[in-house]
Amino acid sequence: MGLILFFILILNIVAIVLTYHCLSDLEQKEKMIFIAVGVALMYMLTSVVYSLSTKEIAIKEVSETGKNLITFLFVPINALVILPIFAKSYGKYKIGTLTGAHLRNRGILLGVILLVILIVEFSCFKDVQKGVEKRLQEKYEKRVEVIQKDDTNHENSNNTQAEAPMITDNTVENDITNQDGDTLKEETNEINVNNSIENQMKDNTINEM
Repeated sequence: MGLILFFILILNIVAIVLTYHCLSDLEQKEKMIFIAVGVALMYMLTSVVYSLSTKEIAIKEVSETGKNLITFLFVPINALVILPIFAKSYGKYKIGTLTGAHLRNRGILLGVILLVILIVEFSCFKDVQKGVEKRLQEKYEKRVEVIQKDDTNHENSNNTQAEAPMITDNTVENDITNQDGDTLKEETNEINVNNSIENQMKDNTINEM
């Protein structure tokens, strides 16, 4: 990103310096006015083309993401193509070496060239916006899928935790029941043995008598 911003800065400096050099026959104030008006015109035209290219884009985040980057990248490019040439012709017109008709014809020619450039840029802007929109849509769908998976896992975890105490209670209850049953059986067997011994002793006593 830093490299792109540095490249944009270099393009702007080159466009301004080259335009300034082509206005060498004019006064300082006229040079500043010409450059300011020219750059402002390039910015407005590029912004309008960019706005038109984003009309069919559903995700507004796309247009906001690339607006400044694309605009400030193509403004100096358009300025480099148009402003120095027109500045040279305008300088000659101001000193009287070029007629108004010739200046107008060159201005029309440069206007046609600029129109073609803007049409090409419109197509490029549109393709870039659609590509960014597609990537954002895919990113959004993946995020929704991850959230849905997390919700499902969380719900399953809650169900497992809710069932665990019931299983434990049933197991403990069964263990207690089994232990009580075993204890009862042992006590019953012991009573039966004692009764058997007593009966046997009684029989022996009767026999001896």
